[in-house]
Order: sequence, then C-alpha cells, then structure tokens
Amino acid sequence: MRLFACFLAFAWLIPTASFAQVDLVDPDTAPKKKKAPPLVDEGLGEPDQPGQTDTVVEDDPEDGTLVAPPTVVKKGPGKGPNGKDLPKDVKKEPPPPPPKKEPPPMLVKTISDADLNAVWIKWRDANASKNAAAEQAARKELLATRSLIGASNLELWAVGLLRAAQAWEASGDSGAAVEIAVSASELAPDLPATWFLLSRLYFSADPSGIPRYVGALQKGLAAELSDSRYLRPLMADFASIFLIAFIATVIVVMLVLLLRRGYYFLYDFHFFFPRAAARWQTSALALLLLSLPIVFRMGVAPTLLAFFAAITMYLTVRERVLAVVLIGSLGFVPVIGGLVVEHTAFADTAAEDLYRIERGGPGVEPLVQRYEKLAAEDKVGFAERYVLGHFYLNRGHLEQAVAHLKSALALRPDDVPGRIALSKAFFLQGDLENSRSILEALKASSPTSVGLLNLSRVYQRRVQVYGDANAGEIDKANSNLMEARQLDPTLPTIASEDPFPKEIIGNDRLKTLPLAQSDLVALSKGEVPARRVRSQLSQMLVGDVPSAVALFYPLLVALALLGFGFLGKALEAAKVCNRCGRAVSRRGDPDVSAGSPMCTQCVNVFAKKNVVAPSVKVRKQLEVARYESQMERASTILGVLWSGMGHVFSGAPVRGAVYGYLFVLAITGAVLRAGVVRPPFETLPIGVRLVPLALIFFIVYPLSLLRLRRRQS
Repeated sequence: MRLFACFLAFAWLIPTASFAQVDLVDPDTAPKKKKAPPLVDEGLGEPDQPGQTDTVVEDDPEDGTLVAPPTVVKKGPGKGPNGKDLPKDVKKEPPPPPPKKEPPPMLVKTISDADLNAVWIKWRDANASKNAAAEQAARKELLATRSLIGASNLELWAVGLLRAAQAWEASGDSGAAVEIAVSASELAPDLPATWFLLSRLYFSADPSGIPRYVGALQKGLAAELSDSRYLRPLMADFASIFLIAFIATVIVVMLVLLLRRGYYFLYDFHFFFPRAAARWQTSALALLLLSLPIVFRMGVAPTLLAFFAAITMYLTVRERVLAVVLIGSLGFVPVIGGLVVEHTAFADTAAEDLYRIERGGPGVEPLVQRYEKLAAEDKVGFAERYVLGHFYLNRGHLEQAVAHLKSALALRPDDVPGRIALSKAFFLQGDLENSRSILEALKASSPTSVGLLNLSRVYQRRVQVYGDANAGEIDKANSNLMEARQLDPTLPTIASEDPFPKEIIGNDRLKTLPLAQSDLVALSKGEVPARRVRSQLSQMLVGDVPSAVALFYPLLVALALLGFGFLGKALEAAKVCNRCGRAVSRRGDPDVSAGSPMCTQCVNVFAKKNVVAPSVKVRKQLEVARYESQMERASTILGVLWSGMGHVFSGAPVRGAVYGYLFVLAITGAVLRAGVVRPPFETLPIGVRLVPLALIFFIVYPLSLLRLRRRQS
C-alpha cells in the first residue's frame, strides 16, 4: 500500500513540473499571468477551456515511460474521449512577412510648345469669359506648368497677365488685378515689369500699405540690376545720356565764348582789308569763313576748332584751357561710344537667343532647331550645348539632354550647373548610382544648395527603390537637406513630403542651375554694332579723317591754338577795355599806350583831369553804365535759358561749364526718358527715371541763378 501511494505521488509530480516550465504567449495578445492547470484524467476530467495550454503525454514504445512532446500546442474546439468538447490542438505558424512595398513610379512628361499654347489658350478664354473660378483654376495650371517644365521665367505669359491685370483695374476690380499681378510675378520673378506694376497696384489699392508697394518696387529694382537683358540696356541709356549731354555742353560753351569775344575778332579781322572796305562787309566775310566747316560738313570738332582759332587771342588763360579740354575730349567720344555699345549689347545676339531658350518659355522651338543644326556642324561652344541640354531636360527629352550635357562637360568638366543637370538626367533615367556619385563628388568640391538638395532627394529615392536594404540612407538624405537649408533657408523639408506617394512627376523633382551670367555676357559683345556706332560718331564729331588720326587730332590742334593765344600781345591783337568794353588796339587807336587796360577815351575821361568837357565825361559814363547793364542783362538771360552759361559769359567758365553739364544732363534724361536702347518689355517706370533727374534740375538750376546773382552784385 505504501508503494502504491508513492507511485501515485510520483505520477502527480511529473505533469506538475512540466506545466511549471512551459508558458506560451500568443504574439498577437498581451501576455497574461497564468496558473498551472491540474492534471486531468482523460476519462473523467473536465473539458479544457479554450485558450488553456497543456502537454500531450504518450507512452514510450520501448520502456513505457511518459515523455513530453517536443512542441507545445494550443487547443482548439473539438471532441474529447468522453464525448465532451475538448480544445483541438492547432500548430502555431509564424506570421507571414509583410509584402514589400513597390516604389512609386517616376513619371517624366514630355512637353512641347503646342502643349504650352494649349494651357495659355485655356487661361485666356477663362479670363475673357469673366468666370472668376475658371480663371483662377486656369491660372493655377499656368503656375503648375511653369514648375513642371522647370522654366525660371515665363515672360510672355507674365506680360499677358499684366495686361489682364491692367484691364481688371480699369474695370474697377482692383482685387482681381492685384491677384493676377501676383501670379504674374510668380510666373516671371526676374521680370522687372511685373514688380513695378504690382507696386503701382498696391499703391492704388491701399496707399497706406507702404511696406507692400515699396517692397515690390525694391524687388523690381533688384531684378532690373541683376538681369543682363535689362541691366545692359539701362547702362546703354545712361551712357548715351552722359555723352549727349557732354557734346551739347561743349557746343554751347564754345558758342557762348564766341558770343562774348567774337566782336574783337571781327574788329581785328577788318584790318586785313583795305580801308575802303566797310566793317559790315569784312564782318560778313569773317562769318562766312567761320561757317565753312559747317557748310562742308566737316564735323563738330573742326567747327569748334575754327571758333576757337578765331577767339583764342581774346580769351583768358582759364577760358583757353577749358576750351582745349572740351574740344580735345570730342576725339575720344566715338571710342567711348563704341565701347558702350560693345559692352552693353544684348538684343540680336547669341546671348539673347540662349537667354530665351534657357528660360523655357513658349515659342523657342525654332531657336532650338537652329542651334541644333549648328551643334551638329560642331559650330557651338559650351554655352550653346549646355543650354540645349538644359532645355531638353526640362521638356522631358532625356536622351537628347544627356547627349548635349555630356558634350558640354567634355569642354568644361568642372562646370557646376552642367554636372547638376547631368545628374538630374541620370536620375530621371533611373540611374541612381551615377546620379549619386556625381552629386557626392560635387559636394566634396563645390557644395551648393541645389546640389545638396538634389543629393538628398536621390538618397530618398534610393530608399524608396531598394527598401530596407538602404534604410540607413534616409539619415544621409536628412543630413544633406540640412546642409542645403543652411545655405538656402527657403528650401523645403523632407518631413513635408509624402515618402511613398502614388507617383512622382520627375520633371521638377530635382533642381538645376541656369547658365552663368559670365557665359551669357561673353556671347553678347556687339562688335559689329560697335564698329558702326564708332564710325558714325567719328564722322559726325571729328569728320572724315583716318581712324588713327581721329582720336588725337582735335586735342593736338586745340593745344596748338592754346599756344597761339599767347601770341596776342606780340601780334598786337585787340584787347578789351575794362571800363566801356571797347576794343583796344594800336591799329584802331594809335594814341593808346602799350599795356593800357583802357581805351584812349576812357583814359581821357577817367584817368586824366580836365582833358574833356564835362558833357563828354557824362556821356562816357552813361556809355560805361549802358555797357555794364548790357553785360549783366545778357549773362542773366543766358543763365536763365541754360544754367551756367551766365557764368561762362561773365568770366567764370569752369563753374559755368559744370552747371551747364548738370543742367543739360537733366534735360537730356527727361527728353530720352523712354530710353535709347529699348528692352523687350517694360523697364523702369517713367516716375522712377524722372525722380533723380528732377532732383538734379531743381538743385542745379536755382543754385546757378543764385550764384550768378551774387557774382553780378
């Protein structure tokens, strides 16, 4: 009996130990603390509840001992040996791995001018229908199309929107006008006209909103000064105004000097003829002689040199030196004009063609075909090949883009925009490895915000394509984007993008850089127009003389006449009586003493006593007063008509020439306010051009009259 009791106790301990060692947890549910169930007799035990765990014991076929099976099972519903429901043993299978997500497809759209025209016509019709909702939707499509083709500035569309904005403003809807003008500035952010019109619309809508319209005006001025297509014509306008004002100043100053001293030349010229000749006859001959350069169209400089030769002995040293500087400078004006044209030309050059192609607007396909033909004949350089590759890349023609970009980089391997564009082309073709290697090398040598942003998106795409194998590269994507944002804080963040979109439009996924301004400038030199302008100015100013002589001969002749003026005393040329203004010459007045500053009459009246009658003395005093009044009146009239010329006439030539130049500069700028070289679209507003000119005029004109009045007093 004792032996039987020990056997029962031993048999009860075996399953208890087994239950103490095994505790299964469903991975789909939270683990729970369970008690080990009691040993149940197969014939009399209660049915197991679902969810309970148990071990199945079997008789060993050899020795009859009970062993635990190697696997633990979970019972499901079923029938036990006693006819009751028992859990059915079901083997736990591991969960299947999640299906691998397919990367979102990369779509590259090809766009033609016809597609762009269709989008534009859609907006034009919507705007004409006065349907605000349709117009706004079509305008958003314009902006989306600009982003799609990677166009930096769609100037034609922007100008069309500006015209529409002006029409809406005229109809009284200033809100719609401002909204459309804002979209125009987004279509062409580098077009100055968009910002200038937007500034005016802001001012018209709300004059108290100073930051808005002043900020738009500042952006317009910045665009004007940073874009060669608009800056170079502006520089040409300013240079033309300066040169025209200088030429006018030289002519007017010499005419005033001739008016002031020409009488003395006519006085001495009379003595070259017999005494029987009347003075009016000799004066007419003298004027005819001076007019010969004008009659024979010899040029401005020969005419002024003739005037200078006639009056040089009657001028002061200061007046002669001023005349030499002014006339001698005319020989350099043609050279300066040619340089201005050569370094400010842009229209009708290869630079303008490449400028239009690269900006990606509609209507450039004929230009592309022309340069394609030149490229096939190997008649283009780096700039043309890069622009063609950039154009094809933005329009979705990847094979042509890669071919042109590789040709461009063969000519200039280290060009940053070219390498960035080629990496984008590889990226769109699905060649992520080459795209990554180019951008990594560029990061090491010449890091840019665009290059780092592209590298970040390349790594992001690699994670999408290769999945968990490249999961660590998302850190590289974030790191490169962070570096890019340090260089350009306006860049987006990866967190703001959907990591697994349904599809990706690859055209604008990566960014590119435009052709460098220096490359455009190198192609914009107008050598042929410069030669034409130089020839025309030389013919007009210097005359028909060899180009080697035209530069220096006005200066050399003027210097010779400067020396000739010092011979006036030796040649007994007439002098000016400093009291009555009459000519003092021994030829006309033999009684005058050598070196006397007055004529014989003034000497007898004012220097000697009791030589002339009181009535004669009074008459002479009235003559002197009349002469002084005439000189004062003449200088005042000249000062009113042309600032500074009153000073020149009254004996202050240098100050008068400065005043005269500033005065005519303001007048010339106002007359040529529309510009000499017209840009393709509107440039600086008339008000902006006139403000500095008005400041110059209203400072110089009153100041010159005030100084002249003080001088006369």
